[in-house]
Amino acid sequence: MRHFLCRLVDSRDRSVEAHAVLLIGGAAVFVALAVYHVVVLRGGFDPTAYGQGFACLMAGGGAAAFGQGMQRKVENPDPKQDE
Repeated sequence: MRHFLCRLVDSRDRSVEAHAVLLIGGAAVFVALAVYHVVVLRGGFDPTAYGQGFACLMAGGGAAAFGQGMQRKVENPDPKQDE
């Protein structure tokens, strides 16, 4: 399990992808709080609200990944792409 989780957040150059760590942690906390609200507090499950919150979390993570990828291209251009 640890190997699987490490591979989720490692990049090609063996550096940790910060946006992936934050996205996975945020998603885990989001799901845990949703389960707590429904099971422990006996609240109703509103799929629209939970879906919108989860979609915003994923969109933010995707934007962070895109931004980090664009920053890497500027800092370390790949000479093989020009060929």
